[in-house]
Amino acid sequence: MKHMFQRIFGRKDPPNVEDNMEIEGPTNVTHNVHMTYNKETRSFEGMPEAWKKYIGNAISDDEITSNPEAAIAAAKFWKYSIRRKETDLKLIPTPQVIKEESEAIEHVFESGKDSGEVLLSVSTIKEEIEPEEEEESLVTDSTDCISNSGDQVDRAEVKIAVSPVQVRKRTTGKMDDAEIMESFKKLCSPDDPETVYIRDKELGAGASGKVFIAREKSSGKKVAVKDIDLDKQPKKELILTEIRVMKEIQHENLVNFLDVYLLNNHLWVVMELLDGGPLTDVVTETIMKEAQIAAVCHHTLQGINYLHKNGVIHRDIKSDNILLGKDGSVKVTDFGFCANIAGDEKRHTMVGTPYWMAPEVVNRKQYGKKVDIWSLGIMAIEMIEGEPPYLNETPLRALYLIASNGKPNISSWDNLSPEFQDFLNKCLEVDMEKRSSAEELLSHSFLNKACSTTTLKPLIEAAQKILDKRISHAH
Repeated sequence: MKHMFQRIFGRKDPPNVEDNMEIEGPTNVTHNVHMTYNKETRSFEGMPEAWKKYIGNAISDDEITSNPEAAIAAAKFWKYSIRRKETDLKLIPTPQVIKEESEAIEHVFESGKDSGEVLLSVSTIKEEIEPEEEEESLVTDSTDCISNSGDQVDRAEVKIAVSPVQVRKRTTGKMDDAEIMESFKKLCSPDDPETVYIRDKELGAGASGKVFIAREKSSGKKVAVKDIDLDKQPKKELILTEIRVMKEIQHENLVNFLDVYLLNNHLWVVMELLDGGPLTDVVTETIMKEAQIAAVCHHTLQGINYLHKNGVIHRDIKSDNILLGKDGSVKVTDFGFCANIAGDEKRHTMVGTPYWMAPEVVNRKQYGKKVDIWSLGIMAIEMIEGEPPYLNETPLRALYLIASNGKPNISSWDNLSPEFQDFLNKCLEVDMEKRSSAEELLSHSFLNKACSTTTLKPLIEAAQKILDKRISHAH
């Protein structure tokens, strides 16, 4: 599981070690703290001061008293997910990936059943919340490491026993760099991408590479290209696996993978490009009718249902990740390898934030495909009100509200048709066992209201005009 923890928490630079040091100290040291909530004193006991301040800034004392479990769940999820390094590779969330992540979270954050006691790993909390604050209430897991309290063990006395028994060496199954590069060569098109495409403007850049628009020389068709420098990627095998999966995922309501090239140790991952931009632009700048919302939900559900049938959970359904075409195309993007290549700056800073997350994810329960259905319901609220619930709250407070409130309040609820209300109720059912599946929702009566998605074209053009005007005025 070591690689899993590195993926969740990122890796810290190793400390400086003197060259002449002969005996290595204990490794894999985990600092744990026992934490309980005392309802009489209305305070957490055993919680590091940094955590108290962090939670207290986002959640009131009355809210903590009324639902301390939600406050704890919010803080823990914030630590696990929101504070992850941006350089972490985003894996396609197959059932196996989700199973491994669930096991990793449960190992790091072990919850008591009845006492309300929670065991938190805080080995990396300090540098992320308050780097300079020292915690003194840490207790060490004596089963895994040398205790930090009581008598200290002299490192010079630590001996490493050498077993006289010969053991079998087993292969790890991991590929070395040469094997990975050979696999890339077999997977990639043999052509030089610069003879096939002409580079256009750059759309964005991230830890894993740059995204730019390119034009196919033979047809003039525009595409999105993600340029990944493999020399800077420590997890090449994961990228290889993702591309293999992406080649198998093709649907009219997904932003599809088109081709991949290898040029001077750079991967060119070619994807469809939609000229209408993200749904976010439309929901934030224009008013959508129910028939248009139903149409977008219908096409999005078709994409989600295809992913679910192929064992893939999106986990990040929101308006930013629905791209539109002026021809009426509605496509889900960012389901593993795609870059979120469009949208206004405010929303870009919110990638990975919790506003669309299902309660079971925040509460660290085992979850499945229906997390995407909850997120679809939140996205429908975006289309009604222009933004998701709690958008003006801090991410930590939003996590608390999701964990404690369940289905959010919808201010314009009484103005919605009965069919739309029922659709939202089925999407935003807190009990995931009772929440509808994508396949079930595809036959919901609300979707019968759907009009042609070509009616979105005036909204797309109006939103683009407003945003272009705003950008030009800003400059």
